[in-house]
Amino acid sequence: MDTEDNLNNNNISGFDALYSSMLKCKKGVMWKASVASYRLNAIERTISLMKSLNDGTYKPKPPMRFKVTHPKPREIASVSFRDRVYQRSLNDNVVYPAMTKSFIYDNYACQKGKGTDYARERLKEFLRKYYRQYGCNGYVYQFDIKGYYPNMSHAVCENTFRKKLDGVIFKQVKEILRNQYSGDVGYDAGSQLIQIAGISVLDGLDHYCKEQLHCHLYGRYMDDFYIISSNKEYLHFCAGKIKTYLEQLRFRLNEKKSCCYELSEGIEFLGFTFRLTDTGKVLLLIKSENVKAERKKLFRLVKQSKLGKLPKTKVQQSYEAWRNHASKGNSFKCIQRMDAYFKSLWN
Repeated sequence: MDTEDNLNNNNISGFDALYSSMLKCKKGVMWKASVASYRLNAIERTISLMKSLNDGTYKPKPPMRFKVTHPKPREIASVSFRDRVYQRSLNDNVVYPAMTKSFIYDNYACQKGKGTDYARERLKEFLRKYYRQYGCNGYVYQFDIKGYYPNMSHAVCENTFRKKLDGVIFKQVKEILRNQYSGDVGYDAGSQLIQIAGISVLDGLDHYCKEQLHCHLYGRYMDDFYIISSNKEYLHFCAGKIKTYLEQLRFRLNEKKSCCYELSEGIEFLGFTFRLTDTGKVLLLIKSENVKAERKKLFRLVKQSKLGKLPKTKVQQSYEAWRNHASKGNSFKCIQRMDAYFKSLWN
């Protein structure tokens, strides 16, 4: 084994790397018995995992599969905590740095220093920039890929990793993916490696839009992306090119959600409607369906709490999470109304 392989091994399967990975993986799931048991015997379990990885005896356990119904029905593959620790170490220490090295600035999801808040601020910045140059009249073409993860080709996904990872690391990634997902098409977003695939598979499209189509006001969060322009015809031209590009990756656009419309209608992105006003100010308005869904959810949770089926603190935590999301926008009055409604449910 050469020096680079030894370095990769230490980065991935060394004690420090695996122990650090375990500490990250346990966050938010310590209530699970399997996680608590692993944490209680962390040093012994980490040494055991390290030895099995380094002497070639490591074998992943078959993933458990179950279905979830919210926000939409899908099947989830859940891996054991031990396997998750290894995958997190592999991802954080080698895969993530290698895959994200070539990303454009406006690829927002699942990256350090980025995320939903960053993506929203970037879109606000784009709209202000557009206003200074063209005013408030213009167009946006919004794109959404139909069944992004369920329709992701295994060959395309593996080829994405193959291009950026060295042979040894790529082999490890490929073995994990093939062990967890059978067939030729379809993943679920529960695996961290699949999340990295989700932000990487369209990296070529990002560069194509920015560098060849010259779409400067372009941003992407996973499979939801947009282009802002004063030229409607050019947006339709770009859409045709993008559609052809996606077909090469075996993706199809969701025709219902992919369309060109005027900026005055507002851009729906990451839970908010972005409106550019006549003065150049950008307003973030929370979507009405989001508010209605939260009211129904609160009604149900409070009812369960009054029957003794759910602690009041859990209901409060759920509402605070929604309230925090709503506070990202211009939602002061909306939050006041929701506070009053939440209080009335307890009375």
